[in-house]
Amino acid sequence: MKKMDKGRSVRVLAVIAIATSGMSHSAIAQTDITPSQASVKLAQASLAGQCRATKLQMPIFREANTTSEALQLLSANAEVTLGENRVNRRGFIRISAPVEGYVEAVNLKPCTASTGVTTTDTTQTPATASTADLCRRVARPPQGLVIRREPTTTSARLGRVAHLGRVTLSGTPATEKKDEVRNWVEISAPVRGWVSNGLLTEEESNLGFCQ
Repeated sequence: MKKMDKGRSVRVLAVIAIATSGMSHSAIAQTDITPSQASVKLAQASLAGQCRATKLQMPIFREANTTSEALQLLSANAEVTLGENRVNRRGFIRISAPVEGYVEAVNLKPCTASTGVTTTDTTQTPATASTADLCRRVARPPQGLVIRREPTTTSARLGRVAHLGRVTLSGTPATEKKDEVRNWVEISAPVRGWVSNGLLTEEESNLGFCQ
């Protein structure tokens, strides 16, 4: 019996040693940070000052909102300098050049030697209140937006704009009004009225710049 107990003890100790060894290696593996992960974290932490190019013609907005005043219209492949390290919930990021303002991050790409347009390109002219500058598309919700006579949900319905449909702002910057729940924007087309540009508790806008 003593020999059997001794044999069992040896086997139990061996199993414990193997299990403990496996756990220690696993724990170390989970806490290791590879060079590639470190590089990604470093890149994410230092976006400010980096160069980006535009994928298409797009405006620089004064505020992080598509209904804000358009400061300048950038041509496709124009270069901008990022001014902060993160994209906000509305999808905007601040830039420091060619002028300070906000652009939609989804329309940016890495700069390359072949982008072909610099921030001093003459095609980058200050934005004016043309029809193109005032155009906005319905980015959300999927069911589209109701056009109302006044900026309230109890006002008369004048029509509806489908998802990805287009509206024309009444001016730039847009005429906006807030009630207890929503932010409303005045439009002049397809009919003159008001549409909801999102809830006050949300950072996302219902309207996006026309592309």
